[in-house]
Amino acid sequence: MGRASIEYTNKDYDSLRRELLARVPQLTDRWTDFNASDLGVVLLELFCGVGDMLAYYLDAQAAEAFLPTARQRQNVINLCKLISYRLDGPVAATTSLRFTLAASLDADLVIPEGTACRARLAEGDIVFETAEDTTIPRGQTSVDTGARQGERKTETFTATGEPNQSFLLAGTNVAHGTIRVEVQDQEWTEVLHFQESGGDSLHFQTDTDGLDHTRVFFGDGLRGGVPPGGAQIAVDYLETLGAGGNLGSGLVSELLNPIYKDGEQVALTVTNPVPATGGADRETLEHARKQAPAEVRSLWKAVTKEDYLALAEGFPGVAKAQVLDVNDCKNIRYYQVNMAVAPDGGGPPSSLLKQELSAFLESRKVITIEINLFDPVYRPVTVDAEVYAYAGEDLDLISSRVEQSLDEFFAFERMAFGAPVRFSDLVAMLDGVRGVSHVHMYAPQQDIDIGPGEIAALGQVNLDVRRAS
Repeated sequence: MGRASIEYTNKDYDSLRRELLARVPQLTDRWTDFNASDLGVVLLELFCGVGDMLAYYLDAQAAEAFLPTARQRQNVINLCKLISYRLDGPVAATTSLRFTLAASLDADLVIPEGTACRARLAEGDIVFETAEDTTIPRGQTSVDTGARQGERKTETFTATGEPNQSFLLAGTNVAHGTIRVEVQDQEWTEVLHFQESGGDSLHFQTDTDGLDHTRVFFGDGLRGGVPPGGAQIAVDYLETLGAGGNLGSGLVSELLNPIYKDGEQVALTVTNPVPATGGADRETLEHARKQAPAEVRSLWKAVTKEDYLALAEGFPGVAKAQVLDVNDCKNIRYYQVNMAVAPDGGGPPSSLLKQELSAFLESRKVITIEINLFDPVYRPVTVDAEVYAYAGEDLDLISSRVEQSLDEFFAFERMAFGAPVRFSDLVAMLDGVRGVSHVHMYAPQQDIDIGPGEIAALGQVNLDVRRAS
């Protein structure tokens, strides 16, 4: 009897079963009963089941070694670390808060950084805190200042004096970039790595794992300083709602921290004249798979349009961007880069987000380039249609389904800057709604071109739902 060849690509149950049954006659002529009730067949099928399971585990483990195929968050985090990319945690929404006095004062009034304000909503309170000290000048009654969504938390630890100390934070919704560390009342600085840190550098690192647990790390005395034994370490951070912190204008109304002047409380009102935008939940694995290679290709320097786009779309709070240069518009000078920026959740970007993004890009651009950031223009698209439903369908239910489908079609996440609205895609989507026989469109009646810096959005909707004859 000759030796049977083995097909090593057979990894599933059916392939293994066929392969093993085909080999039996080549190994022995005494096994002739291949009915499912035969004990030998039962054992063979058991081995095939185990082989199928082991092959799956081997393939799954191999897939976790590559960024495009890894599915476990911790493995994606580890792979991204190899190329110096760190997945973002939850991002706090930002807005502008307007503080108003009942009457002007004869001296400047300072509103300190960290002043907390609250929006009371039916689904729960949303807290914002000011991002920097701001002043209402003498003789004036109001001032606007940037603010982030979140509640300030503080945790204290005791240093051991050993190298490579680390401390686990209790919060699991730590807002990206808001961790501050003080050792014995001396502020330390967060760095991405200790490669450029000396033994006495007051530096720390943070790391968030796949379960959203955040740790604070200190150096070993050679790369990064070591907090001395017994020293008190205070770590404070914002605990944020992420995407849940995006809200409309005029909803913040309550000042949580009283402001005093010469020992007396000052009567202040507060509101947010613009929406809170840019709040986002932790970075998805799909975004990391796309964004990490793009940033590596840019080498974290802004030179080409692709570099600017990769760096902007990787900035926390930015959902999408469009870069315009002299090749896109003759009114743009050769030394200018104009960039439209849309925040997470849609709407206009806050002044605080644009300020921080501008500073980030300024540190990476060519020195002679001038960067201009501007808000996106949301181009409303009116939909006017007669919708014909099949016999027996509830017309109100059909209307609700069509409206929901339109909302999904024009969802902010689907629409890119400058992407046209295809008439055929819109009609095909409406025709595909369950219970709809066909539609007759009055508006639009052709493709809609969307210009630079514009994003298509759903405008007025007029639906006439009828029964098909």
